[in-house]
Amino acid sequence: MRRGLILLALAPLLMGQGGLPRPRCDFGAGVEALRDAARLAALPPPGLLEGRARGEEMSTRLRAAIPVFIGCGCATLAGHTAEAAGLAANMTGATAAAQISSMQEQARMRISMAQGHMDRQGCR
Repeated sequence: MRRGLILLALAPLLMGQGGLPRPRCDFGAGVEALRDAARLAALPPPGLLEGRARGEEMSTRLRAAIPVFIGCGCATLAGHTAEAAGLAANMTGATAAAQISSMQEQARMRISMAQGHMDRQGCR
């Protein structure tokens, strides 16, 4: 019982340090949005119109994660996510299917980098 009270008292201090998200932030929603975008980016490259729609969907999910990560105190993770969102948004202006494929691969790599950062360093 006493050990639990000590941990409860120290929780605010521990949450503000070392890669942990702030208390009461919805970090899980940001992580889920990042995962959803990664799943979309891993799909085989589509044709032009479907690729534009996929780029918009990926960008929307990633942009939704940015304020979550910022609110949780994860500025670096938010920055990586914003870069991925920008690359996904570029897909919406593609003029050929070959561009879609290349742009999707760039976005996939950036999403993977954001996830890798999150896995290695947590919320920073």
